[in-house]
Amino acid sequence: MIVAGAWVPVLVANHYADGPGGADVGYARVDQGWKFLYHAIHLSRDARLGSPELALDRARDVWAGSPVAETVELVYADGAFAVPVPEGGTRPAAGSRVAEPLSRLGWVVRGHVRNGPLQMIGLLDYPTGRVAWNIRPLPDPVAP
Repeated sequence: MIVAGAWVPVLVANHYADGPGGADVGYARVDQGWKFLYHAIHLSRDARLGSPELALDRARDVWAGSPVAETVELVYADGAFAVPVPEGGTRPAAGSRVAEPLSRLGWVVRGHVRNGPLQMIGLLDYPTGRVAWNIRPLPDPVAP
């Protein structure tokens, strides 16, 4: 029973690492699960965006125009990552194609850009509420 309990942080970490820029936790490394648990507890103390509701409110304040923030997802990250763009989505401007989290936990913000599919439009820092990455300014639209 104790051995099975040691794997619980790995399962939780994998859930939060399953998103844009998610850390490579892996099921074979129990230590990575415990490392996630440490970061989650440490960063949660007095976090400005400690709940999905707070994060979505903040995202809707930041992305109130075009594009509009529609969803948020908490992601456990381990460094800079290429911003994913779905098929038919809007690519970020040339200098903004990499997002750099400010800490190990961040809220990935999604919305529709120019009537395209739901895509990442921003990244908010979990403990501070600061904007870590923004798709704005939008690149010029591609001519048909």
